[in-house]
Amino acid sequence: MLGVVHDGLRRVNDVIAVLAMAIAMAVVGFAVLAVLAGAIERHTTGMGYAWMHDLPPFLMPWCVFPLLGVLLRQDRHIIVEVAPTMLKGERLRLLRIVVAAICLAAGIAFCVAGIAAVSFFRLLGEVTETEIEIAFWWLYAAFPVGFGVFALCALELLLRELTRKAAT
Repeated sequence: MLGVVHDGLRRVNDVIAVLAMAIAMAVVGFAVLAVLAGAIERHTTGMGYAWMHDLPPFLMPWCVFPLLGVLLRQDRHIIVEVAPTMLKGERLRLLRIVVAAICLAAGIAFCVAGIAAVSFFRLLGEVTETEIEIAFWWLYAAFPVGFGVFALCALELLLRELTRKAAT
């Protein structure tokens, strides 16, 4: 039963990983083009638009947070591998289960906190002070979205380890 749930979640996370990577690439691409266009425009006309300079940093959370889970899932995050190199078999599997469970709990906690924060910022109704006004809650929404993805990926890792036989 856990294997079926794991396979289904893996397929869902495959789609989410592609979407998260596409969003991150679009944000980085837009940031590079906006800064380049702003520099060219300031050089040629002597004046520039503030939003071309201000918008890329505002969008960086949408690059970073959705990729948290994707990087965890692909084992591309920053890690220190002392214990995993010293452990074998069932002990290594148990360590991976504990790490995945902690990541799952943290992802859920941060996602819930992020939803509360976004709700609060929606109530405030504050917007950016650039030429193009953006509601701050849109920027902060990357936090619960990213940690929701993180929790789903941690759940996938947990299910993978629970269904895997210990390697000797």
